Amino acid sequence: GGGRAAVRRKGARFKYESESGDPLKLKAILADLKPDGDGYYSRDELFAATLTHTYPASLQRIWRAHFGLVQNTPDVIASLANGYFAGMSSLAGSVNVASTHGALNYSNSVTFIMSTAGPLPDAMRSADVPAAMKALTGSDWPSGK
Repeated sequence: GGGRAAVRRKGARFKYESESGDPLKLKAILADLKPDGDGYYSRDELFAATLTHTYPASLQRIWRAHFGLVQNTPDVIASLANGYFAGMSSLAGSVNVASTHGALNYSNSVTFIMSTAGPLPDAMRSADVPAAMKALTGSDWPSGK
């Protein structure tokens, strides 16, 4: 909903090309960031700028979901609104769906991590957790080996 856009990647930089509307609600945020000469934005700047946004780190997460998590690249990726799910219709009558795991919105994208091993950054990508924990403990995480 809200339009159509393309997400492109060049190394650790991402580009948002709105074809109609602003489906990821990023235009105002991107206006405050400086793209490179080809219109790509830094992964780290995008992460910091969208931490509390409607769709945190959306360009990186869409790219990873489309190209990094699956063997067969999908034609469509859906991010369902809270209260909706895809799956067995019999499940609909047995549970009250309040949110959708893996949805792109803020409430389904953020979590917390606590550690008694030492302080962690205020915000991290999930992919950064193993390295942060290894820095604190000196061991691979989560295996502890």
